[in-house]
Amino acid sequence: MEIIFILLFLVLIGVIIFLAARLKQEKAYYAYKSDKLEHVEKDASQRISELEDSVKYWSKVAYTDITTKIGNRDYFIKKTLDKLERDRGREYTLIGFSISNIAKINQTYGPTEGDRLINYVAGLLKYHVRTGGVYALVQSNLFAILLHSQREEDIMRVVQGITSDVKNCSDIFNVEVEFGIYRIADKDEKISEMLSRMVLAKRSVPKGGDCNYVYFDEELNRKYEENRKMCAEMEKALDEKKFVMYLQPMVDLHTYRIYGAEALVRWEHEEKGLLSPYEFLPLFENTNLMMKLDYYMWEEACKTLRRWIDNKMEQLPLMLNISPIHLSRDSFMQVLSGLLRSYKLEKDMLVLELPERALIGGESKILDTVKELAENGFKLSIDNFGGLHSPVNLLRDLPFSMVKLDRNFLTENSKNEEGQTILRYLIAMAKELDLTVVTEGVETVEQVNFLTEIGCDIAQGYYFAKPISIREFDRLNKRIKRQGFRPNEYYPTFRDLDEGVDIMQKMLEEAGVKLTDTDRKSDRK
Repeated sequence: MEIIFILLFLVLIGVIIFLAARLKQEKAYYAYKSDKLEHVEKDASQRISELEDSVKYWSKVAYTDITTKIGNRDYFIKKTLDKLERDRGREYTLIGFSISNIAKINQTYGPTEGDRLINYVAGLLKYHVRTGGVYALVQSNLFAILLHSQREEDIMRVVQGITSDVKNCSDIFNVEVEFGIYRIADKDEKISEMLSRMVLAKRSVPKGGDCNYVYFDEELNRKYEENRKMCAEMEKALDEKKFVMYLQPMVDLHTYRIYGAEALVRWEHEEKGLLSPYEFLPLFENTNLMMKLDYYMWEEACKTLRRWIDNKMEQLPLMLNISPIHLSRDSFMQVLSGLLRSYKLEKDMLVLELPERALIGGESKILDTVKELAENGFKLSIDNFGGLHSPVNLLRDLPFSMVKLDRNFLTENSKNEEGQTILRYLIAMAKELDLTVVTEGVETVEQVNFLTEIGCDIAQGYYFAKPISIREFDRLNKRIKRQGFRPNEYYPTFRDLDEGVDIMQKMLEEAGVKLTDTDRKSDRK
């Protein structure tokens, strides 16, 4: 019995020892787990902190203009919206201003000087905007200020203070600023629409006047509402194909034949009739509507070229106007290339006219796009050359094959010997650089003769023809080609086309040739 008791006691001791060892093992395991969890928690806490710092950093980047280091458009909209919602009882005014002669400063002194000036102006704002106000650079050359007041003296304090400081910022050149002022009436209005009203007022500042600011008033509000209505109508008009392509002939001054045509847009408005681009394009610039209209016009040009090929007609190059907004977008070349593939067209059938104003600032993204277009086989023309007194290094440094002289440049320089000398040497220089020279805005026979004499390649303008429908263009080109017309015998004019004159008959009459009845019947087909 004692032996059994001893054995049971030993077993009990063994169980106790086993359980104690197991407990010690479990305790060590959970201590290890706890230590691991503590490290995991610590790592997670550190990572969360790093992510929070990263979010703060990128949020600051997203709301900061990269050049001036002040707030950008998104920052201004957010801060303005917060203030208008929080302080419903206060009165606010939007003041916008830009440096109106920045392009000339960039052209004369280089884009670095222009950037320095923009940075200087950005630095001034903290001294002119009182505590609690909001200011930002909402576009590349458009500053916006939210002022906690609608009083005239407070508004003028800001306008006159900035004007004075900016005017005295350089001993080398004059700096000119223009202001648009909008007293906010409806705090529930979209901030983007408030900015649009402010910009409309700024654009209404008279050029060359003593006053450099304009208030948004009832007259501008009427104009703004008309513009809004037209913008709303545009999308519907695009879907219904109310925009049509017109072609303005370009005459080769060497062969006296139509070289090609510039594709121009017209709007067949239900109430206002046929509208020229000057009546609606300024409303759509820098918006998605402008891009949508451009895409539409590019495709219309491709359709026309494809029709000429399919119908065995003469294939003439079409000049496409390229809005500046496309040159900073990666999708630009892909869209054009896709259209050419869809309609099975060669790239040299389109000539892309790039506006001079988009190139003068020297923005690297735009210049890279221009070079990439040329490397991929697109033909490029610099449009409106001379409109901003362009530096000639644009012709040297960028891969253009054509240069189009601005109509005002021709008008101003064809009046006297000094101006004619400038034209003569500019065209000679362009020819030395192997550029085809086009002059637009040709309106007199004297201009035609002078341009022919000094070696201009192509002329375009109302003296030859206004922009005409595709059908009229085909008809005119067919007649000229068939009859071997030489425009030095007769130039079709705007008045001829406007009054429905039979251009071919008029040409031959001027040349002393009479059409037979058979010829006239053939022309009608």
